Amino acid sequence: MEIELSDALDELLELQEATDEAQAELTRLQAELGDSAQWTDEQHVTWRDAWEDAREPWWLLDTALDQYAEALGLNRDELESTVQKAAGHVPPPNED
Repeated sequence: MEIELSDALDELLELQEATDEAQAELTRLQAELGDSAQWTDEQHVTWRDAWEDAREPWWLLDTALDQYAEALGLNRDELESTVQKAAGHVPPPNED
């Protein structure tokens, strides 16, 4: 079965959205918890658990990007850039 670029992009976009949601949750939790130097043991556990939960979508996206780039004969970085643009990410300005 041959992989179609549009199918790959659909799946990669879903994974990017899950990654974005995980990052947003970590950002929200960081704001809620405040300065990590002041955290209780319970807050450290909460953060660690959230971090562990966020790692899965990051890993899934990273792995899928590698696999699809290889299967489709595409440059991995270019494929990732395409997915990020489709997800509404604004690329950082070039620092020349």
